[in-house]
Amino acid sequence: MNVTASHVPDGDVHTQSAGTRRTVRYVAAAMSAAVALLYVVLMLLVRNAELEPGATDTTTYGGYLGLAVAYGIGAVILFALDNRTLHLLGAGVQIAVLLLFVVFGIGLLGEGVFEYEAISDLPIGLWAAVITGAQVVLLALLGYLADRRFEQPTT
Repeated sequence: MNVTASHVPDGDVHTQSAGTRRTVRYVAAAMSAAVALLYVVLMLLVRNAELEPGATDTTTYGGYLGLAVAYGIGAVILFALDNRTLHLLGAGVQIAVLLLFVVFGIGLLGEGVFEYEAISDLPIGLWAAVITGAQVVLLALLGYLADRRFEQPTT
């Protein structure tokens, strides 16, 4: 007998849905951990560049450290808990980080990070593209997890 998706008993659909949700959560946790790691590496590169003799006294690596810690905590939370409120909070944090990047990273309100002389030798545009792309994917995953249509049924 050939079983198709339309012939799957309801209990199996709920199990399949729970498995998909868990997979999405684990992928989001891995993505958050990857972003944290990228921020740690970028922080170290920027720190070394800003400590070079003659570099500007502007330091940005503290911001990268804060972001690395936040994404690391987010990864742990995503791995451990399936909570709609926390997913909504995570999506809000993602939106805030992306807006902060536009305002301060690109320099919407003044000199942006890309314009700092100390890091001019770093491929900061590539770093920004990779991290921002990962953050957009993470935002989509968090949006999926926060959407009530995809919540696990409580039976």
